[in-house]
Amino acid sequence: MSFNRNFFTLLFMVTLAINSPLLLASPDVNDVPYPSDNEHYSDEIDGSLEDFYGDEDFVSIATGTKQLISKAPSTATVITEAEIKRMGAVNIDEVLESVAGLHVSYKPENHLPIYTFRGIYSSFNAQVLMLINGVPITNIFTGNRNQIWGGMTLEAVARIEVIRGPGSALFGADASAGVINIITKSSQTSSGSHIGYRAGSFSTQDYWFNHAWTAGDLGGFISYERHETDGFEQFIETDSQTFLDSVFGTNASLAPGLAPHPRKSDEFRLRLDYKQLVFNMGYQKRIIGVGLGLAEALTPGTEESSERWNADITYTTKNLFDDWEMKAKFSYFHASQELDTNLIIFPPGSDIGLGGSFPDGVIGNPEVFEKHYRTGINANYTALDDHNVTIGIGYDISDLYKAQESKNFAFGPNGEYLPPGSPVVDVTDTPFVFISEGDRKNGYLLVQDIWQIAKDWELTTGIRYDDYSDFGSTVNPRVALVWTTSLNLTTKFLYGSAFRAPNFAEMRVTNNPANLGNSNLTPETIDTYELAFNYHAYDSLNYGVSFFTYDWQDIVQYVPDEGATTRTAKNIGEQQGYGFEVEFEWTPLTSLEVSGNYAWLHAEDGNNLDTSYVPEQQLYLQAYYEVNDEVNLGIKTNWVMDRVRAADDLRAPIDDYNLTDLSLTWQPENADFSMALLVKNVFDSDAREPTINNGPVVNVPFDLPMPGRTTLVQLTYHFN
Repeated sequence: MSFNRNFFTLLFMVTLAINSPLLLASPDVNDVPYPSDNEHYSDEIDGSLEDFYGDEDFVSIATGTKQLISKAPSTATVITEAEIKRMGAVNIDEVLESVAGLHVSYKPENHLPIYTFRGIYSSFNAQVLMLINGVPITNIFTGNRNQIWGGMTLEAVARIEVIRGPGSALFGADASAGVINIITKSSQTSSGSHIGYRAGSFSTQDYWFNHAWTAGDLGGFISYERHETDGFEQFIETDSQTFLDSVFGTNASLAPGLAPHPRKSDEFRLRLDYKQLVFNMGYQKRIIGVGLGLAEALTPGTEESSERWNADITYTTKNLFDDWEMKAKFSYFHASQELDTNLIIFPPGSDIGLGGSFPDGVIGNPEVFEKHYRTGINANYTALDDHNVTIGIGYDISDLYKAQESKNFAFGPNGEYLPPGSPVVDVTDTPFVFISEGDRKNGYLLVQDIWQIAKDWELTTGIRYDDYSDFGSTVNPRVALVWTTSLNLTTKFLYGSAFRAPNFAEMRVTNNPANLGNSNLTPETIDTYELAFNYHAYDSLNYGVSFFTYDWQDIVQYVPDEGATTRTAKNIGEQQGYGFEVEFEWTPLTSLEVSGNYAWLHAEDGNNLDTSYVPEQQLYLQAYYEVNDEVNLGIKTNWVMDRVRAADDLRAPIDDYNLTDLSLTWQPENADFSMALLVKNVFDSDAREPTINNGPVVNVPFDLPMPGRTTLVQLTYHFN
């Protein structure tokens, strides 16, 4: 790790060089009023600072309390509802692609998004923690949002907060690469009623309705969204069955052919606010075509579905005890991964080396059902003049309470071998089901102190202890020193440790012809160091620079078993990375806003080989122009560059790509409706995400095509 020390020696010298002239050129921070200690941690931020920075620059997930984003002890991004509309985004993946150092890639099967922070890439993508209103929506089966995630529509979203880097000192497991918090609307952030309709390419149709109200001390928000599309059709030249055909002399592959991506989604949200109580409830239903197929073989017509219910209630009080602010939260989350019809893994007539061909195709129907209970209490002690101390305690239960499976291969319910041509049999509640049922319990304790060393220095320290019922305990600290170098400049020195808990697929899968679990797995760990600057050159220009380096250890990877065709999960991987990110916001004219970011990364594994599949360079630019009082034009363009293949993958280099989107909005003066034209991938670029090889075998050698030009027309009506 000598390169880390050298890297930060250089950054320290850069810090001194940058700060010296800025200190001379900028007003002293003591020249303006500074919030008192208690004000600094409350929702009432000093007016002069709010006017200077703007309300959109506040973030809550960095410490659990509302802070100016430039002063928060993390590298954070906030995207507001207004910014989401300006970029013409219709799903959360479009929004997240705008975050510096975050790339949204996709898996061939059901087009599952992979949120890659700073080159931290994995198939399950369990290193990223996603929250809805501060509550995890992690599935214990694969450790991610759900294998049938399907993204998320945006009409009920008020803002999205993103932390790049570790968050385990506050949030515990899986906050290794980054944290995404989706905050839904309330009666404080929305008013009246909205109905909308959107239609366009691929027979896409979207409908939504939401309503916000207040009645005395009670405030409420309710919304429903429906998304339907036939989906774009990817042209697949060859697939995994093409290779099997060449080995076994069959002709089962449907490639070359089209992989459709139909999907339907329903989204329901309810929020109630009453005095010190907040209640949230949500429902998500997804039906998704598997596209290229579970085994990267074309199997049109196969669909997967999922349902997710979440509910949470929060009680906050500032006067239960003297000098203590208390917040208690209880949440419930239920998730499923289901199949309404048979899941065809390989098409009819396929031979996969089990002694013959499968006339009906290779069929496997794994289903899982989970429920999660989480409870936690945080207490803030505010009596100390220069300290704000938070103590938190909580207990979580995650229960994979039902696993179902039927199939026509491997072993039946009595352990009998199922030769090719066998009917589909149910192995649920037998030793031959693909995963065992069970639960995981986790108790935690956290302590955090925000110490105002001086008016221009703030030190945040924190530590969290987690104890798990199945793999033991882990401790994760954080240290952040924030220096208000001048009124215009903030400098941050950050360190954080984080962990990713092994999921049940990695620990419990026993009857699988490819990958097996390992009950002796330990958590993945990561240590991250950052140096960040945020500079407000003047009212119309703001930019930031972040340097980072990390050491990711004990990565879970599947290792071939000696004398067998299977692979078993083991903690054997490691990766080191370093890089920088530059962001800016510029308003050169009152009618024109320009923003963007550039990220550069170098990451390599334990064998000193460059990390595969992740972009070493990303450039994102966005402009928003008010043509007149009624018409607005938005344009955004995204470059993804310099991705490399695995060392044993002999294909040609992965092509770079650039995608450009346009949005044109018409809001007639004094009218209650608006219209929008949205065009994605304006230039119809042939953009592709890299597919993974398995040694010399590449199932999809020409990579995964992304959607071509897409046009949508939108109408929204607002009434009180």
